[in-house]
Amino acid sequence: MVNLTCSRAVKDLYFATSSFQNLGYHSCSNDIKKIIVSQFSSQQRKYSTTCCALSPEMVSDEAHPILQSSSLQHWFKNWQELRKHKLTASTFSSAIGFWPKRRVQLWLEKIGAIEPFSGNLATCWSNIKEEEALERYKLITGNNVSFPDFQVYGKINHEDDWLAASPDGLVDNFVYGLPSRGVLEVKCPFYDGDMTKAFPWRRIPLHYIPQAQGLMEILDRDWMDMYVWTVKGSSLFRLYRDTEYWDALKITLSDFWWKHVHPARELYTNSVISNPLFELRSFRPTPRHELCSYIVYESKRIVDDSRLLMREIHGKLEN
Repeated sequence: MVNLTCSRAVKDLYFATSSFQNLGYHSCSNDIKKIIVSQFSSQQRKYSTTCCALSPEMVSDEAHPILQSSSLQHWFKNWQELRKHKLTASTFSSAIGFWPKRRVQLWLEKIGAIEPFSGNLATCWSNIKEEEALERYKLITGNNVSFPDFQVYGKINHEDDWLAASPDGLVDNFVYGLPSRGVLEVKCPFYDGDMTKAFPWRRIPLHYIPQAQGLMEILDRDWMDMYVWTVKGSSLFRLYRDTEYWDALKITLSDFWWKHVHPARELYTNSVISNPLFELRSFRPTPRHELCSYIVYESKRIVDDSRLLMREIHGKLEN
């Protein structure tokens, strides 16, 4: 099943970008095997521990060259170096503990013990399809979209400049003469390469809410359009900024950064550390923050309050 799924995934990428033009269909099998080994198999860990196994989805010893091709990278967000030393909105769910193993993994990345996640088949799919999705969003809504640079929090309080975000776009409208300031987040779900399952969402997954609220806070925006694009259709959700949610979220993010990342990074940078999971265990975060359950519950409330503005299948609007 994994081989079949990955075969579909690579063939989708093959037809979507010119970076695969030299492979040829019959030679794909060897490359697929390499991708399976590097992206989907159980990987060797740089550091092993019985209590904190790392997620193979995010960690690999070496990224496959195909996935690092320039034509598979994001069309304008080349901010990897800027992201390295910040806690960015896309990682907020991991920092809280929505996926317990990823919290420790993110900690290892931020202290410099392992290389940051650089992409997989799903992120490559999103990178090459996002421009098409943006054009579809603009056609459906009539909105103009601007593309800001990497955004660092802390304009009011510079002590918060460890938080950052990389928005997909900004939307500025006027409603009855009053400014309406929104942020756009585009999702192009991969469905493990199985496009027979690629239907647009009816509901926002809970784990995207920390990212959504983080983007609105960091960019000082009142609402978000979350546009979900698939090969079969798309859906558009409207979410609103929730300052009480952010207050709770920021507590968990601050704890992760200042109690775990910052002190461990100081030691790791200035000392010879061969096994940070053991030697820096006093700073290693627990799999979940104590407020994680509360934030999950509040995320559900925000999802329940969000509005599904539009859902289309093969160009036909659903009621």
